[in-house]
Amino acid sequence: MCQSNNGGDMMRKVYRIPFAKQPEANRLCAAPKAWLKNWYPVPEGEYCPATYGQLLRTPLALYVRLVCEEQSPLARQRLPNSPVCTDSCMEFFLNPVPRNNTFINFELNSRGTMLMGLNENGDFHCLDPALQAGCFPAASVDEKQGIWEVRFCIPDSLLHRFFPEFDPDQTLQMRGNFYKCGDSAKVPHYGSWNPVARRPIDFHCPECFGELTVSPVIREFIGSCE
Repeated sequence: MCQSNNGGDMMRKVYRIPFAKQPEANRLCAAPKAWLKNWYPVPEGEYCPATYGQLLRTPLALYVRLVCEEQSPLARQRLPNSPVCTDSCMEFFLNPVPRNNTFINFELNSRGTMLMGLNENGDFHCLDPALQAGCFPAASVDEKQGIWEVRFCIPDSLLHRFFPEFDPDQTLQMRGNFYKCGDSAKVPHYGSWNPVARRPIDFHCPECFGELTVSPVIREFIGSCE
């Protein structure tokens, strides 16, 4: 359990990841939405842009879609592994083997610039930028609607490289969290799907990840992106 400041336990949220044979776009867009409901701090009038994440499991990878309702997102960083958290940024952190505290994180701005890192029991380092090509990061901005999104995939081969115990055929329980931040945005802001108890706020907090449950049943989706 994630420990709150007063010593109590915070319940973990649960996201059920649908499984599909193919990663068609409409299947990912129809996946359940993990809305970010926790913002830090939360005074009256705090900037809290509506944000959600979606996941889809296929036989070879985990697909991720992050969507935010935000006008003119700040996007200055252009180089792989640059500090995109200083821009308007959406993030997904994943621990595919919950019995340890190692996790991999993916952070992207609205240009599709990605930072990919590994945190091994508190020791964080960026991963080789060449590995990002296999994740196919992409971003789109709809200025008229005031919405931007990013998509990428996490190949099983990448997870197995850094988590040798990971078995895609047997792993049905993982942990992770979705985040939104903007260190240098006009209004700095920090939000999460599963609550984060660390203060000052720290997203590198595996004890506060939510549960990610992979459905063993192939689900058929219909519909299109919103």
